[in-house]
Amino acid sequence: MLTLATAGHIDHGKSSLITALTAIDPDRLPEEKKRGMTIDLGFAWLPLPSGEVVGMVDVPGHKQFVHNVIPGLFGVDAVLLVVAADDGWMPQTEEHLRILDLLGIGCGLVALNKIDLASDPAWLDLVSEDISRHLAGTGLDGSPILRVSARTGEGIEEMRRAIAELAARLAPRRNTGKPRLPVDRVFTIKGAGVVVTGTLSGGVFRTGEDAVLSPGGLPVRIRSVESYKQLRPEAMPGSRVALNLAGVKRDDLRRGDLVLSAALPTSRILDTELRLLFGLEAPLKNMAEVDIFMETREMLGRVALIGPRLLNPGESAFAQLRLSDGVSAYIGERFIIRRQSPPLTIGGGVILDPLAERFKLAEVPARQASLERRKSLELSDIILAEVAKRHCLAIGGMLASSPFSQAEIDHTIKELLRHKRLASAGQCLVDLAFWQGVSDEILSMAKAEHEADRLKKGLSQAAAQSALGLDKDIFDALVQELVSAGKLVRLEDALALPEHRQQLSPQQEAQAAAIRRMFHNNPAAPPTAREIAVELPGSAGVLRYLAQHGELVELPEGVLVSAAQFAAVESEVVRLLKEKGQVAIQDLSARFGYSRKFSVPLLTYLDRLGITRREGDIRVAGKKTAG
Repeated sequence: MLTLATAGHIDHGKSSLITALTAIDPDRLPEEKKRGMTIDLGFAWLPLPSGEVVGMVDVPGHKQFVHNVIPGLFGVDAVLLVVAADDGWMPQTEEHLRILDLLGIGCGLVALNKIDLASDPAWLDLVSEDISRHLAGTGLDGSPILRVSARTGEGIEEMRRAIAELAARLAPRRNTGKPRLPVDRVFTIKGAGVVVTGTLSGGVFRTGEDAVLSPGGLPVRIRSVESYKQLRPEAMPGSRVALNLAGVKRDDLRRGDLVLSAALPTSRILDTELRLLFGLEAPLKNMAEVDIFMETREMLGRVALIGPRLLNPGESAFAQLRLSDGVSAYIGERFIIRRQSPPLTIGGGVILDPLAERFKLAEVPARQASLERRKSLELSDIILAEVAKRHCLAIGGMLASSPFSQAEIDHTIKELLRHKRLASAGQCLVDLAFWQGVSDEILSMAKAEHEADRLKKGLSQAAAQSALGLDKDIFDALVQELVSAGKLVRLEDALALPEHRQQLSPQQEAQAAAIRRMFHNNPAAPPTAREIAVELPGSAGVLRYLAQHGELVELPEGVLVSAAQFAAVESEVVRLLKEKGQVAIQDLSARFGYSRKFSVPLLTYLDRLGITRREGDIRVAGKKTAG
């Protein structure tokens, strides 16, 4: 499906040429009929012998209506540049050509119209040469120049054949599964309701499907699909389409809105590569206010240059567009900027990040590096830049605001992972530089923890995750990779370097010996942790070390006993359970001399281990001893 737009100066015969080609008058407004001048976009279509239909968009030629020209040129496949033989190249011919170049439209035909008013072959040759000179170095350089007269019909049949040949050469529009209809006209039909028209791209819309409007996210249903005055079950990318929508009012829509198959995020901040046109009288200042055109939408915005303070004519730079309204833009989308007073097209460019954030001056080098990577518009580079921007990025729904299909995205992600240009953690992609950075950081944290306290098992996993600010899935994947690589050892809830050994210094060895004596000298009334801290200040780490290494057992209520003493108690309790079937507090007091202060925590701990089970004031066999 091919859509062709006209371009050219006022009164060079764009509308009359479309009428001659299609037998359809694209001027539809009463004022256009009255004044004999195109004011807004007009539409027609040309059936080809192949059975294909070419959609045609007619644009105004007057300089006052350039704001209507640009929406008509967005999204077309080719252009029919019209130059009158009696006038030759004119100011609006030049501005239209510059807009076409900024939009990347590099395919088309040139119609040297009104040859009936300038029949001298030498003059027509001069005009043709002048046209070729103006087209040199642009996307239309070398385009065929066809001599026609819309009034007499001379050359019209040759023009139809040239359009058919052009259509045959053009590659079909890509279907990425992301249909997108920028609305260029809204109206109502009695008995049918609201109808929107536009040039469809990205995918297919079908009758009966649900869709969504952007901005706003209003859900709608496609009641019917029409293309070139024919009701169709579906509309294909590249065709001119009219959608009859249910669930929406006329006042809910305007030119510039989008019909999408699924909601996309909107943003007022876009990072771009901007090019200023040659031949302008003044440079573009940082934070200049301009009119910004994207697809069929026009809005106010400011241009924040990323780095330079001025952009001179003919130069390019990365720039941030800060818009008056939120838009659902996509990576690779073109835009145009115009000066407001006096109105003039001054530049345009390509959107590199449609969901950008305001930058700070200190961030300029990093932002420029990220955009430098993006500007190739290669899918792999964009994925790497997106992941680097956020460090970790969920795979699901990734790059929804891009012209790539989900199959293309999935395949490229697999290739990047296979070639180890990305890391993955669960359902997230992780930037390798970030991954390496946090890996180094966690190893440094573990080392610092060991140096600060050689008696601790290691670094608390919960504390490390919190300090790094990572989601649990990503943290767990990171730790697992470091453990698998032999760089970390997981010790229950702690992490340690493989070479780490819990060791006592000579001073701590002396404290450990003193603690052991305290338990040995008074087994019936062992010291509590608080009592040890008073007796041996600074020994908390040693006490923890002895507990971790099985020399001490920590009971409820902060009570401590030696491991040997606890083993003796456990053995006695098991013996009593076998002989008597029960154990009471008095039994421990009689056998070991414990007061209630120690007997209760001992029995409570045995309950937890399943050795005993409490029934009133006595203990009976627990799960581990019942059999």
